Amino acid sequence: MPSNNGILLEMNNISKSFPGVQALDDVSFSLKEGEVLALVGENGAGKSTLIKILSGSYKADIGNIKINGDNIDIKGTKHSIELGISTIYQETSLVQEITVAENIYLGRQPTTRFGRIDWNTMNKNAEELLKSLSINVSPNVLVTRLSAAQQQMVEIAKALSVDAKIIIMDEPTAAITEEDTENLFNIIREIVKKGVSVIYISHRLKEIFQIADRVTVLRDGKTVKTMDVEESDENSIVRYMVGREIGNIFGDESYKSEKEVILEVKNLTRRGQYRDVSFTLRKGEIFGFSGLVGAGRSEVVRTIFGLDRPDSGEIILEGEKVKINSSSEAIGKGITFVSEDRRTESVIQGFSVRENVTILLLKEVLNKIGLISGNKEKKLAKKYVERFSVKTPTLEQLAMYLSGGNQQKLALAKCLSTSPKILILDEPTKGIDVGAKKEIHTLIKNLAKEGMAIILVSSELPEIIGMCHRVMVMHEGRTVKIFEKEELSEEELIHAAVGNV
Repeated sequence: MPSNNGILLEMNNISKSFPGVQALDDVSFSLKEGEVLALVGENGAGKSTLIKILSGSYKADIGNIKINGDNIDIKGTKHSIELGISTIYQETSLVQEITVAENIYLGRQPTTRFGRIDWNTMNKNAEELLKSLSINVSPNVLVTRLSAAQQQMVEIAKALSVDAKIIIMDEPTAAITEEDTENLFNIIREIVKKGVSVIYISHRLKEIFQIADRVTVLRDGKTVKTMDVEESDENSIVRYMVGREIGNIFGDESYKSEKEVILEVKNLTRRGQYRDVSFTLRKGEIFGFSGLVGAGRSEVVRTIFGLDRPDSGEIILEGEKVKINSSSEAIGKGITFVSEDRRTESVIQGFSVRENVTILLLKEVLNKIGLISGNKEKKLAKKYVERFSVKTPTLEQLAMYLSGGNQQKLALAKCLSTSPKILILDEPTKGIDVGAKKEIHTLIKNLAKEGMAIILVSSELPEIIGMCHRVMVMHEGRTVKIFEKEELSEEELIHAAVGNV
């Protein structure tokens, strides 16, 4: 039992540095038994480094960790789990091609006296555990058949199966619907009643007021403030996060798009994904794609960019019917795309900032004998890094070490280095903090003002309403309605997203 006023965990005066970066500087916080503590801060504030120290992936340079008042030296990830600490990352660690029960007890399956896996006992134990958490999932189903929300819940069950006392949740709602989010919150409420403590990391500040008891704010690797959620509000948390008033995160509302149509899509269909999708895109317009997860939005834009082939329909670019068979063809026609999954599809993690920016423009950085000119490459990379305010110690910094917001700006810089006419953005502010969101929103609107046509796919309704001139809502692979700016409201968009129009 916690011995110090119910405090289960203390991280005191934690510091951690990497080459050229002070990631954490004298960070301290405590976690009480049976509470949800929200950990917030801008990208690069130190949240990920802190939880990696707690989960045993990193070792702190300075500081100490106490559990139940005892000093603990966490020797690695296995030791962290043995101490009752379990981490659920945004990207699930479940093995997709085995069952829920096998995932829950992976590496510690019950066995018969002959040393074989006792499948009946394992499935029964998994079923009882899932039932105790009101998780409506069969222990015999393959994980690959579960939704993102169901996989998150299986992760929680797996954590509790090893008697976790502390569960760290890193952006657990980033890829799930609002309904699934409420189900997740109900499970969190149930487990804290049993004395389990939760460290909850999220950029969605409204969630903190729904689920957390206290909130600790980090900024620039330092602890800024810890406060009771009921004594705070969103504005005060944002001020502590960014150190300033943030203002309207969607930027200038005063400009209009041009009337000239640059792209027309007619009855585009790809069997099993979407059908008869039609819309127009104008120069200088931000055209929104809205709808529930699985509605077909990403699949449509991937087809326009040449990553997937349609079964029927037409794409008309600047008045000419075109067939786009690959991403390189799309880029050649003036279309570029920033994927929802920036870590694997938009930014090459093992490449430097310089290499990421210039990879699509190798012809422009060659010297007379056909070799890459270092000076040309650095000059070009510096131009786009400065234009998009990518915060990096040097151009040689590996992309994997940039914060999420700066990786997203790097993805934009990389795509826009090709001087496109049409920019497609799929969830451009997913998983990034409010300060970086405002920067990216401002960049997007400035590009539109310069005449670039932009397709914006987003699951965040305030972003769709605050950014777009028009919005197409999709439901189960079909267009429900295209809304004009003056028609936009969260209520109307939700009704359309569930097919209620």
